[in-house]
Amino acid sequence: MMDIAIIRAGQMHRYYLRQVVVGDGRRPARTPLVQAQEEAEVPAGRWMGRGLSVLGLTAGDVVTEAQLRNLFGEGRHPHADEIEADQLAAGKKPAAARRAGRSGGG
Repeated sequence: MMDIAIIRAGQMHRYYLRQVVVGDGRRPARTPLVQAQEEAEVPAGRWMGRGLSVLGLTAGDVVTEAQLRNLFGEGRHPHADEIEADQLAAGKKPAAARRAGRSGGG
């Protein structure tokens, strides 16, 4: 049997995080991604592709929940949280730090 769900704009990352990354099953609420993948016997996702170096990613590294949320859910750089924290620590204004965390980097 196949389920059909409506996915609205900006919610695709939730679909990935709740179902796809656990083998098209259903990820229990509040279950850490790594634990849900282990229980479903699904290997962790890994970064692949030629453009990874532009994003500061390395082929074969595990895709984290935060990276997936940043990139697919918010259109930000996979490491946006760290980039923004570094910018703020360097004395940048919050708006400038947010711009630095965008996928395009500015």
